[in-house]
Amino acid sequence: AMALSGYLNFGSLTQGNVLNNFPTDNVLVNIARLCFGLNMLTTLPLEAFVCREVMNLYYFSHEAFDPNRHLILTTALVISAMGLSLLTCDLGIVFELVGATSACALAYILPPLCYVKLTQRRTWETYAAYVCIAFGCVVMSISVLLAGAKMARGEGGAQSC
Repeated sequence: AMALSGYLNFGSLTQGNVLNNFPTDNVLVNIARLCFGLNMLTTLPLEAFVCREVMNLYYFSHEAFDPNRHLILTTALVISAMGLSLLTCDLGIVFELVGATSACALAYILPPLCYVKLTQRRTWETYAAYVCIAFGCVVMSISVLLAGAKMARGEGGAQSC
């Protein structure tokens, strides 16, 4: 709905972050930009927590809690996230990559995969689920390749950071 409304308003000039299409002196749009920034600011600690916990469980599950390791992992996550954010000025390509991976996984891959894992007997519905999984993997691969090609060509439209 958001992409459609952006396209209907701005046509082919719609940028990856639709808020960039609006003037910089509009108060309501600036409030929306502030809320978007606050959303990103509060999302990073939640994502870092999950990532740190997964790394701890995977690599250090047999060891006791170590505050130094906790500090090092947290610092490394925050610095790497900051470094990646400083490398790009175009949020549109970030949105494209996130959408290509997470949207395809959530819509086409994970639900039928759960169905296949939870179903004991194989029926035509199970094979339809496999087709859906394959379709999702193909769409995800094509989307990631197209986003990568767009990045390599330097398309995107962000002129300044």
